[in-house]
Amino acid sequence: MKNIFFTTKKKGISIIEVLMVIAIISILAGTSASGYFYFKKGSDLSISEAQVANAIRKTQSRAKAMANDDAWGIDISESRALIFKGTNFSGRTQSYDINIPLRGLSGVSGKTQIIFYKLTGLPYATSIGTLVLDNGTNTKNIQINAEGIVSY
Repeated sequence: MKNIFFTTKKKGISIIEVLMVIAIISILAGTSASGYFYFKKGSDLSISEAQVANAIRKTQSRAKAMANDDAWGIDISESRALIFKGTNFSGRTQSYDINIPLRGLSGVSGKTQIIFYKLTGLPYATSIGTLVLDNGTNTKNIQINAEGIVSY
């Protein structure tokens, strides 16, 4: 004679097993999301650093080419890099402005305004130094030397 209490097989999963799976998935999703946002913040800073360095080189190139027969400069802030025609930002010819939007920056310090002489492309003495980009967690430095070489 068969015992009916021990021969029946349960099919499916228990509520405890479901809750354990949900807990594991939640923990993995939480750690992945925080890692993603940290990585994105660093990536945005690196992209902004490359954009600023390329904008500085573009400004220097315009000065060397004597575009519109004038010196060229760049003014850098948290939200944009603005290439301008002229020897200073306040006296610039606004119709020649080139605006390059930046993202992921919470601070810009150091040499935020860089001006290059026409024809030679050398930076003004006040433009030589370090530009510091900050995203609240990390910083990136862009160096401009007396020969106009941009390194980062």
